[in-house]
Amino acid sequence: MNNKKRFALVTVIGVVLLALVLWRVNLREMIETLRAAEYVFLLPALAAQMGFFLVKALRWRYLFPADRPIGFGTLFSATLIGYFGNQIIGASSGEVLRSIVLGQKEGWSKSATLGTVFVEKMWDVLVLCLFLLAILWIMVLPPLVQTVGHAAVLVLLVGAAILVLLLARPDWATKLVRLITTRLSTGLAQRVEGILERFILGVRPLQNWRRSLLALVLTVPMWLLLAVSFYFLGRAALIDLPFAPYIFPVVVIALAASIPNPPWNVGMLEILSITTLGVFGVSGSQALAFVVLMRAMRLVPILWGYLLFSREGYGLRTRPQGGLEVEHPQ
Repeated sequence: MNNKKRFALVTVIGVVLLALVLWRVNLREMIETLRAAEYVFLLPALAAQMGFFLVKALRWRYLFPADRPIGFGTLFSATLIGYFGNQIIGASSGEVLRSIVLGQKEGWSKSATLGTVFVEKMWDVLVLCLFLLAILWIMVLPPLVQTVGHAAVLVLLVGAAILVLLLARPDWATKLVRLITTRLSTGLAQRVEGILERFILGVRPLQNWRRSLLALVLTVPMWLLLAVSFYFLGRAALIDLPFAPYIFPVVVIALAASIPNPPWNVGMLEILSITTLGVFGVSGSQALAFVVLMRAMRLVPILWGYLLFSREGYGLRTRPQGGLEVEHPQ
């Protein structure tokens, strides 16, 4: 399936999910909730969300080799550009977008930069799984949620452990790829091996356990800041829940973002928020009001990311060009 067909498919799925949500939720109650909302709580919610991006950019810095540091401002700019891409274009295109922009600004190969993004995702999955495990241990959730949660945690943790092992021992990964490429043509095999070599260069900080662990440690407050943002959004939407339950929607929404999503996360964000908050007794109309406020708050980093994207000389119809063939300068 090509990119256009995949894009169309996930968009249709998102629209269908949104239609199902709007059909089942009492829209009049949702509007009344928005009228009575305490909008003052959007300010700390936005502050916590921007703190999330600041820590994300700082963590990304530790995923590059120490001998060639990248300025924090550049990383923060690329992070917001990536967020803009994920939200507007969808299908996780923002990860490629920020890697291309950063590669063009700093001279890194795009495949090497994508390698750091891959490690970033691994740390996210590991920490989010640990959060989910803590939630399942501490809170009383429906049996089906507990069963699915434990199974997901087990699969994700085992997968993360295997990936960390392979990336920590790149020679094993290289041998595995060369074994696979023996069945390919010479030209294609050389291209795949070249991309792998540059990718391993991008995940090289895993061999520096101090920097790698610093990035892992920063992942914890990063996601907790997003949970703080969700908590204040809940206060704005008149949802009477303590802080801890908001970690659950953060985990589920973040893990769901690892699969292709429609632009603006249409339908996906609504259905996941209503389902996860519903576990704690929140009505569908309140949960939908929560999503409306979240979307309004997200406009700030999205517009900021677009302005930064435009400042680089691009637009929605003029995206960065180039493949993975750009070499890392020696």
